[in-house]
Amino acid sequence: MRRNPAPLGERVTVRVPPDIAYAAVADVTRMGQWSPEVRGARVLGGPGPVRVGTRFVGLNRASWLPWATLCTVVSARPGSCFAFKVGFLGVALSQWTYHFREVPGGCEITEEWLDLRSPVAGRLLTAVSPAITGVLRRRERNRETMRATLAALRTALEDG
Repeated sequence: MRRNPAPLGERVTVRVPPDIAYAAVADVTRMGQWSPEVRGARVLGGPGPVRVGTRFVGLNRASWLPWATLCTVVSARPGSCFAFKVGFLGVALSQWTYHFREVPGGCEITEEWLDLRSPVAGRLLTAVSPAITGVLRRRERNRETMRATLAALRTALEDG
């Protein structure tokens, strides 16, 4: 099994400025509005804008069984970049990064997923993950959900 392949990325152009798109994505409690897999998030440590070091619990569901992850914000540059690392039971799983770039008439949002599982943890998680998440092929599933998430985010941002 090849570990830590190149990041997986998808992008979309939206008719809003980068700071508006960033604010929507950085409000992690709203991700469930767009993602077919994320059901929501609970920010730990109280309300307020997220910043580097902010932790939150991601609530997910791919099929019949929900699961939670512990996430830590690693980049929070308004209008530019928002990223967080994801862990499960103390094991690093992935990093999700959103880049925002101004383009004529709006901004381009790029969503990236980077697999952070070590070779040993990766083999173990690949064996048990389908029972926990219902997902057999994580990389392929993430590409599908990224496309769906970005399309729903574009609609929400442009429709206001």
